[in-house]
Amino acid sequence: MKTCLIVDEAPVIRKIAFRLLRREGLDVDTLATMAEAGSWIDSHGAPDILIVAANLQDKAIVDEIKILRQRTAGSTRLVAMIVEANLGLMTRLRRAGVENYIYKPFTRQSLEEGLGAYLIDAEEPAVA
Repeated sequence: MKTCLIVDEAPVIRKIAFRLLRREGLDVDTLATMAEAGSWIDSHGAPDILIVAANLQDKAIVDEIKILRQRTAGSTRLVAMIVEANLGLMTRLRRAGVENYIYKPFTRQSLEEGLGAYLIDAEEPAVA
């Protein structure tokens, strides 16, 4: 089973994303801060998918994402949750290692679209 770590300061966002992604067959954990994510990765290993909230007001988010990317040695699919399409922020996030974006607030459909191919093999293969 694939693992997914969600990092967002909003408990409601974490709860909704947790429920939706569990239904997709992922083993999901949620955290409120990037510092907690670093500790989680140190103790559990790199998740298959890391979803982080990123906003324009948080100037340190790009540096924190770079650090997490280094900790996971590039093995983790990194997705950012953003509120609006801000080209400057999106470019900095992409350079830090973000592979895709999900817009908040999200629906089940937009969450699935944002994670796209990362969910395709989330289910265990059937044994013949």
